[in-house]
Amino acid sequence: MASIFDRLAQGPGQLHQQDMDNWNEMVGSAPPDRFGQVATNTVRQMDPQEYYQHSQPGVGGTDPFGALQGGQRSGLLGSLLQNVFGMGVNQQQVQQGTGLSTLDPNHMSPEESARLAQWVQQNHPEAFGRTAAQYRDQPDLLQSLLGNKALMAMAIGLGAKLLSDRARNAQGR
Repeated sequence: MASIFDRLAQGPGQLHQQDMDNWNEMVGSAPPDRFGQVATNTVRQMDPQEYYQHSQPGVGGTDPFGALQGGQRSGLLGSLLQNVFGMGVNQQQVQQGTGLSTLDPNHMSPEESARLAQWVQQNHPEAFGRTAAQYRDQPDLLQSLLGNKALMAMAIGLGAKLLSDRARNAQGR
């Protein structure tokens, strides 16, 4: 599994089919609610400064949102916004919190994308978790959203939960 994280760190489009198969077998096949819970817990524990360093274009040599192809960025940001709005947060609150002039994902630059993601990470981690659950079978997009460190923490958290569930089920027989 270490090689998948190495390739993810190189940016979108670097995964092999075997990486995708392994990810989906071990992590991506988790039920959406469980995946979302683990993602939310991971996001809550993320250091905002570390997330800034991951998401802000040019800081640390990364540009995770700018590296996304075609409609990937707008789709990911649209899901993030939809989940924030689904929590009862309105557009004006998001714009005031982020300082963005537009909330149209099709017109956001990588910098604006990062600013939105940073604000949501700090203020609405549940929306992050719900968005991650929607993309649980796409580790390259999750890596852009969360970063390698958080993605590894999620994989470990999901694996530990799976093992504890199996042990509990075995004892109940």
